[in-house]
Amino acid sequence: MKKGIHPEMKLITVKCACGAEHQLYSTEDNFRVDVCSHCHPFYLGETSSQIIDTEGRVQKFKNKYAKFLNS
Repeated sequence: MKKGIHPEMKLITVKCACGAEHQLYSTEDNFRVDVCSHCHPFYLGETSSQIIDTEGRVQKFKNKYAKFLNS
């Protein structure tokens, strides 16, 4: 690598809206994020309860494949 052309990486604190803080390396000074691994439903195991059913698509799917799901 050429010397003097790459930005300096420094250890920063990333703050989430939920209050969690994470340490990582970046070329930026400050980061604020809306969702992190401490508050995202996927990482909390709450994905099945978070399904947004628009136009009955989930129920239509369950009706169509009920015979496979019950066996």
